[in-house]
Amino acid sequence: MSALLLTGSIPMALAGLIKMEQDLLFYVFLLCFGRAFVPCQVWTSIMFNSKIVGTANALVGGWGNLGGGFTFLFMPRYFQLIKLAGADEFLAWKIAVIIPALICCIAGITILFTSDDCPQGPWRKRILPEKSKLDTVVVGEDEYLQQQDAKIVDFKDSRQSTGWTVFTVFILMVQYGMCFGVEIATNTVLNLYLLYKFKIEGCNETTTEDEISSEISNAVRNASHINTFVGNDFHCSVLNQNTASLIASLFGLMNLFARALGGSLSDALFKKIKLPGRLIAHQLCLAGEGVMLIIFSQMTSIPSAIATLTICSVLVQASEGTTYSLVPYVNKQRVGVIAGLVGAGGNTGAIIWNTIWVQLVDINPSMWFWILGVCVICGSTLTLFIRIENTTTWHVLRNHKKKIYGKHDNRH
Repeated sequence: MSALLLTGSIPMALAGLIKMEQDLLFYVFLLCFGRAFVPCQVWTSIMFNSKIVGTANALVGGWGNLGGGFTFLFMPRYFQLIKLAGADEFLAWKIAVIIPALICCIAGITILFTSDDCPQGPWRKRILPEKSKLDTVVVGEDEYLQQQDAKIVDFKDSRQSTGWTVFTVFILMVQYGMCFGVEIATNTVLNLYLLYKFKIEGCNETTTEDEISSEISNAVRNASHINTFVGNDFHCSVLNQNTASLIASLFGLMNLFARALGGSLSDALFKKIKLPGRLIAHQLCLAGEGVMLIIFSQMTSIPSAIATLTICSVLVQASEGTTYSLVPYVNKQRVGVIAGLVGAGGNTGAIIWNTIWVQLVDINPSMWFWILGVCVICGSTLTLFIRIENTTTWHVLRNHKKKIYGKHDNRH
């Protein structure tokens, strides 16, 4: 993880030197920078007890995404400060990108000297569990994570189990594309969507500025809390660029707590009903996300849009948290590979959603959120087919029946 942070800071700092289209290949090296997310998730999976691993994974992942939200807020400020120092606009942006590169470099060096490699401290001092225990635990904690009546699965020897593992990883990849992929895509288009969606009544692209000014005056008299904007591209929009960006930033800033909320919900249900609880938490968050996306697509006022957007953002990021609360259980020997594959599913999903957006932006932007909502609701049902530690969601019903029959047998 330290190596990725240190090496990734180099192309980030040099990004301002790009002058030609051919130099954009330089960004291929920068793409590897984002993979620091994978060792981060593996690290927390190893470091934390299975009872709280969902919260731990979700918290660090959420704060990783939160960094993107803060970047949108602070980079323009850095840019303005550099301009005030005397740099022209073209040079100011090139200098500004050096600042996050320095932050990543400092973080990469710091973790080498301040962080533990594993629960026992330095990696060379780690205590390996006995082989009998290694088969029944996920993250170095000597407690059984399976249902009491579940069989221990040998992923190396069982073809059927390997098939279920591959199928489960595929489902998690698809579902991560429906939460993290939705987050990336929404962050990309939300500013533009808000400017398109909320326009001054009666205004169109050919309306004169005098007519717009009249509409603005009426809008101010009828709703003084609404900001208006006359510009070259969005002169009919009720929002200005800064206000739209501020509203859009709410979606990313919910990572401050929302992703951890999903992990905490998963941990809480795990304590109650073990692994089926994690699966149920995952399905509920995804289904709720889909419903809120559909509701958001139908909002016609700015206050209602902000309220539904906030709730939707919480559920999107909670779904990300519940996804990575499942990852450590899929295959104990391949946590890193699975974390990477699931993460790639999120980026792939974002590409697909942005491609759909391009087709709808000039026709009906609201339809994009409606389509996302329907897809996510359908995708949430795939959780019923996930099998981890030889356990599925259906074990809840089976265990409930056993409790009923057990009580009946005790009476006799």
